[in-house]
Amino acid sequence: MGTTGSPHYPRLFSPWTVGEVGVPNRIVLSPMTTGFGFEQGAPNRQLIDYFEARISDVGMAVVAFGAVSPEGRVEQQVPWMWRDDAADRLAPLAAAIDDAGTVPCLQLGHGGRQVSPVVIGEDPVAPSTLKATAHVRRTPRELTTDEAGGVVAAFASAAAKAAEAGFRAVELHAAHGYLIHQFLSAEANRRQDEYGGSTTAARSRFGSKIVAAIKDAAPDVALLVRINGSDLTAAGATVGDARAAASEFEAAGADGLVVSAGVYGSVPYTIPLFDDPEGIFIDLAASVREVVSVPVVAVGRITDPAAAESALNEERCDAVAVGRALLADPEWATKSRHGHTADIRPCIGTVEGCAGMLQHGDPISCSVNPDVGREATARPEPGVLNGSVLVIGGGVAGMEAARTAARLGAGVTLVEKSGELGGALRLAAATPPLRHLAGLAGWYERQLDRLGVEVRLHTEAGPSLVEAAKSDHLIVATGAATEVPVLDGYDLLPVWTLESMLGGEPSSTGSTQLPIRIAVLGNGRRALAMTLWVGDRGREAVAVTGGRAGVDTSGLARRALIDRVAQADTFIDEAAPLRVTPQGLEVLRNGEVHLLECDGVVIADPTRPERPRWLADSAEEPIVIGDAREPRGIGPAIAEARDAVRALSAAG
Repeated sequence: MGTTGSPHYPRLFSPWTVGEVGVPNRIVLSPMTTGFGFEQGAPNRQLIDYFEARISDVGMAVVAFGAVSPEGRVEQQVPWMWRDDAADRLAPLAAAIDDAGTVPCLQLGHGGRQVSPVVIGEDPVAPSTLKATAHVRRTPRELTTDEAGGVVAAFASAAAKAAEAGFRAVELHAAHGYLIHQFLSAEANRRQDEYGGSTTAARSRFGSKIVAAIKDAAPDVALLVRINGSDLTAAGATVGDARAAASEFEAAGADGLVVSAGVYGSVPYTIPLFDDPEGIFIDLAASVREVVSVPVVAVGRITDPAAAESALNEERCDAVAVGRALLADPEWATKSRHGHTADIRPCIGTVEGCAGMLQHGDPISCSVNPDVGREATARPEPGVLNGSVLVIGGGVAGMEAARTAARLGAGVTLVEKSGELGGALRLAAATPPLRHLAGLAGWYERQLDRLGVEVRLHTEAGPSLVEAAKSDHLIVATGAATEVPVLDGYDLLPVWTLESMLGGEPSSTGSTQLPIRIAVLGNGRRALAMTLWVGDRGREAVAVTGGRAGVDTSGLARRALIDRVAQADTFIDEAAPLRVTPQGLEVLRNGEVHLLECDGVVIADPTRPERPRWLADSAEEPIVIGDAREPRGIGPAIAEARDAVRALSAAG
């Protein structure tokens, strides 16, 4: 249940009030669209399970994006608030959250020009006939003044239904480039009627009318308004605009504000990524808080309870919204309350398992927690796996297999040929955008130690070791290695694989000195991260991709990596490598051969499974998981490891 009081983080677990609604502590589960859990706009058992799994010790939980009208849906898997029976359909979800001692809150929104015609079956609507800055490229239809008034009424009606359903708070989405934000934006709003204007205060009128209408329709419900502290674009709203809008919304009746940032296409993004800092938008919340008297909730990569406690103690915000950290570890709040922060499974910020899935029309999961969306069925009871398990390989798949097996009751031995656990995680953590992955490797080490897994480092597995172990189950998770393409001239310049470069090994010519100009071969995330590693050391770097860069990651992560390459004064060349020469790398670009001058080459992609050769002759029938089965990435490796071990327990 939502809990007050903690000796470890007393401010974080202290009560607060928004409007007339008391909240037991200052942790807010952020609204996140899931891509699952709704049937024709009604939440089903899967969504209730999802919330129940992660609201223990959370003060308020926000259900994402209740669409106030059909043309306002950003996707299908959201509450449909225009339906007459919306209150009855949402009541079980509100009751489940409330029964846990957590304040249920429903976000209300309209996507405006950022709604895909594929979702709604018609052209999107907007304040003016100006296209969205990214993703949705259809020219929207301009709302008439009467239609804009109808949208105001739709928000009020939706809020009344939310109150009837049992939600004690609503969050009005006026950020991230959605409809209310479009009215606020000078870039998107060129209207000449009462909803336009040359100042932020004038363009706030649409949102202010919605605030007032909601307070009239649902006076007992606390009303939070989510705004952008900055659009993070050249022509977008600034923190000064945010302060002006916040004052207008407070005057209209808002009980609190949630301060986020970014729009579709902005850099950084509405969802912080990779090496974006902890609490990236808290300064924006602090600035807005200076001009209002209502509570302000901060958002944006809040994963560390100590950092949240500091922000609260410094009065930079009044509460913190935690999103992806509660996907990665549903017990984030409970572990924080009891001071067990070292046991919190870290969010790694790649968004490949969460928001990146939505871009493909798939439901979210989580790279480090594949049980997201399957909370009711995915967790066998401890003690159901008898016998012993031998895991070969200490990368992320091997560590997850060992952890899961030990939690289910097996005796587990993990052998790793190198001197540390982590495998590809450790390699990735050596590169600038992925340094935080070392935290995940460290978390696994602590979990294995706590669970009593026997870890043998500097141990090469072979037939004799397997035979001596006499384990009941053999799991092979030996990872993948760079596949060296067939090119002439590897003896003419220093050439490394990614593994040999990051491992400090000699090049193909025996050189150990880092060249001045380096070409990095590969079109995946490894190549882009390696390019940043080279640039971070003051060397000239170019990723030679042979086509589109970042093909093996989500669109959000791809754009983030490409942006970081550009900001680091490193480069991407989509030419195809042909051969290494003493002067550099010959490449094929636009049908012509060119020389890319460089002093060294690093091969980063592709990778191939790396399995012990003796396995082919072994009498054992191992379970092969992770990149040893097929190179993919962290999320699939963890999911496959967990599911493989659970299958053993199910088989008895």
